[in-house]
Amino acid sequence: MQIAACSLFPSGTPYLYRLDGRIKTSVLLAAIVSVSVLTRWPLAAGALFVTLALMLTLRLRLGGVLWRMAVPFGVAWLVLVSLIFNTGHTVIATVSFWHISLPVYREGMALGFLVMLRMLAAVSMAMLLSFSTPMAEILATLRLLKMPGLIVDLADMIYRYAFSLREIATTMRKAQRVRGGEGLPWHRQARDIGMLSGNLLVKAFGRSVSVYKAMLARGYDEDAKAPPYYTGRIPAKDILVGILAGLILLAMLVCNFAVTWKGWP
Repeated sequence: MQIAACSLFPSGTPYLYRLDGRIKTSVLLAAIVSVSVLTRWPLAAGALFVTLALMLTLRLRLGGVLWRMAVPFGVAWLVLVSLIFNTGHTVIATVSFWHISLPVYREGMALGFLVMLRMLAAVSMAMLLSFSTPMAEILATLRLLKMPGLIVDLADMIYRYAFSLREIATTMRKAQRVRGGEGLPWHRQARDIGMLSGNLLVKAFGRSVSVYKAMLARGYDEDAKAPPYYTGRIPAKDILVGILAGLILLAMLVCNFAVTWKGWP
């Protein structure tokens, strides 16, 4: 029974959903690696905007996408701020807080802006892959790409039990609220969150040990070959799309490393 080879998409489904998972996973993983080594911020910004445009074609809710981008944007912003005040030697401005003056370096601003764009572009590509491709197809493609089986199995287990851990955390948090943990001062709430996190980690560790013992009892072997998930050939149209995307990534890298940009360092 060729489950993976079936294309049971209703009419009008965006093409990214219908694109073969092997092509999507390979191209987007290569794109993440390519963006991570860029040294020209216009190319990183272009990759970010193209990825966001592709997300819009998936007909996702804009609010949900922005909410998922909030955490990586916050981390990227912290990296930008830290580099601005700590990296470089050319001072372009000074920021004063009370009796403290912090110099703003031009080199740090350029590097921080580049790192921020690369982080956001890479995270956006990972989100695009997760939105448009089932996890089973991603893991099967990683096996085809000769990713170590232990890493793929760990990724599968993390994905499978992340929802269970979220349910446990929600239940524990509701129990705290029922017992009067909602209107407490902030330091008490912080302590309660720490206790909740510690108990959750203990439960997660116990669950992982139990699951691993059950897997061993059922004959689990990390070196054993799993049955093939993909049973059909990649459509010719999808292969052409993959080749075109690969050429675009190659051209981006050539423009970044082999072409001299006049007026750019």
